[in-house]
Amino acid sequence: MTSLPTGTLEEPHPRVLVSWDETAPVLPPYPGRRVAAIVFASFVAAYWVRDVSLASGAWGRVVTGGALITSASGLVFLMGNLYDPGVAARGWTQLTRMLRAWAVIAGLAILGNFLAEADTPLRSRLALGLFLTAGMAATVLVRVGFWRTLIRSRFAVALRGARVVVGNGPLARRLAAPGREGGFWDPPLVGHVDDGEIRKGPAFPVPRLGDLEALRGLAAEQRISEVLVAREDLSRGELVRLAHAWMDDGLHVRLASSAFEVMMAGAPGSVIAGIPVVELRRSPQRGFGLALKRGFDLAAVLLGGALLLPLLGAIAVVVRLTTPGPVLFRQERLGKGGRPFTMLKFRSMVSGNDDARHRRYIRDHMEGIAATTDGEGRHVYKLVNDPRITPVGRFLRRTSLDELPQLWNVLRGDMSLIGPRPCLPYEWELYEDWQRHRLDACPGISGLWQVTGRSRVSFEDMVLLDLSYIANWSFTGDLALLCKTVPVVLGSRGAF
Repeated sequence: MTSLPTGTLEEPHPRVLVSWDETAPVLPPYPGRRVAAIVFASFVAAYWVRDVSLASGAWGRVVTGGALITSASGLVFLMGNLYDPGVAARGWTQLTRMLRAWAVIAGLAILGNFLAEADTPLRSRLALGLFLTAGMAATVLVRVGFWRTLIRSRFAVALRGARVVVGNGPLARRLAAPGREGGFWDPPLVGHVDDGEIRKGPAFPVPRLGDLEALRGLAAEQRISEVLVAREDLSRGELVRLAHAWMDDGLHVRLASSAFEVMMAGAPGSVIAGIPVVELRRSPQRGFGLALKRGFDLAAVLLGGALLLPLLGAIAVVVRLTTPGPVLFRQERLGKGGRPFTMLKFRSMVSGNDDARHRRYIRDHMEGIAATTDGEGRHVYKLVNDPRITPVGRFLRRTSLDELPQLWNVLRGDMSLIGPRPCLPYEWELYEDWQRHRLDACPGISGLWQVTGRSRVSFEDMVLLDLSYIANWSFTGDLALLCKTVPVVLGSRGAF
């Protein structure tokens, strides 16, 4: 880190920081047992109202059914991140997630009602309707009403934490200007840190708390939860490297830059003071979330693969009959964490090619050199009009049908349906350390980059899109990207 210069500097601010109540607990207890009790009681009460004279044997089945639906609802609430106090504290966010969760619970309950034997009390549609109505109303009342009120009154300051801006230039000043405090749950801005030259002139809107080396100590001392990086003199690579170091310390990191054109492509993010902000954090693809993603991949591939077998067979026959060579193209790729695997595609080129031309293209792409331009003069970062591509291969590439054999890679666990694209070994060797974080998640057949930009996105923007996908991953987000993939493929947008 560079040392601070001496001379005439800004007038120092007093240390105006957030006032903490050190005796109060940092996070509220989660009323999970109460919610489970409400779901169970609603289920049993609904069937009691339906038929007060249930026999003892029937009551046993009702209690068993209540225990099963209560356990399932707990998993659904976990999927919706409803155990997070930060989510529970936000009324509208929690309400929408609760309604989505109960829609899933309703589907599970209806499925259980359909599978139950005809002579059991669990087949009662009236009782099922009473349970869903009462259970949803009661849990929403407890969660959105009572518990949210408790959190806002006693734990708001601790949950919000505090925010610092990294930088002291014009961009940082815009973000720190008065009136940029944001909503109720946005962390209050308590100061800025920087190791660059402190500029003369008007005082910075918030106090300077130290240099970058002091940030770790400040995070613990002042309960700083969010770092808003606004250093215009740093490259994206340096920004991402800093971000990952701070994420290792448990901080929430946002990168602000007026140059983030990637935000215009519909990538997840936000805007503060008119400045695009990209959010970075460690991948949430672990534990139950990772198991859910893998389970969906397997179910979708087994079902979709069976339906697509005639199409796969027809493409294989056409490729085999039109050009000499194998039907499938096998290529070594690197997946999660740089692990090698063999990726499959329908062969779209003549056999016997070397990779010299593609190596040059990869090097140019990573240096920001476009391969060509389209009819509207926009940069295209993909090889086009390649004479090695066969006529059938050109059609397969435009329709993305050449990617279908990768369903086998998904089945094996090398890939997922949604994720960053896997890279080539010689591409990995050219990556800077920060760029390798794009494969912190399992690579996919489709993903955020393919849906939003595809061949018209520069390499650095592609990496940022992948990092943004990893940071903001959710199961519902994967479903949305999967749905968006269909019109992109059908419209051949960005395909060559």
